[in-house]
Amino acid sequence: MIALLVLLAAASAHAPAQSALQPLASFAGHCWRGEAPGKAGVDTHCFEWVYGGQHLRDRHVVTQNGKPVYEGEALYSADHGRVMFTYWNSLGGLGRGSASASGYDLHFTGTIHAAADSGEQPMVADWHKVADGYEVREGGSESRLLKRAD
Repeated sequence: MIALLVLLAAASAHAPAQSALQPLASFAGHCWRGEAPGKAGVDTHCFEWVYGGQHLRDRHVVTQNGKPVYEGEALYSADHGRVMFTYWNSLGGLGRGSASASGYDLHFTGTIHAAADSGEQPMVADWHKVADGYEVREGGSESRLLKRAD
């Protein structure tokens, strides 16, 4: 019986338990790397299923000359058929919002306090699947490409 429970737990760690998270499944178990917004360095996002596939974690770090200058983490969760996220960063910032999918496009919207002492700002990003990765556009900025890095 214990062996069966261990096998079931291991299997669920690799797949979303909630169908609302399915559009994000291709990120899980991989890292994605590209230029950081504003040419601030190299941005690397690594995704993993947590809590038996109930949530998807995205840890990211921006490096300059190989040294971390900024880090953040998002936790994506299914909530009554929608994808909700909470984001926090190394500046004390905190954000919340939702994600939706349409075909090969992911749309993220919410609000963020970029640092612990900053005011609330709107947060909008679009990720579009392309042949060699994801084209990312944040808040009207120029698009940048994130490629699989593992």
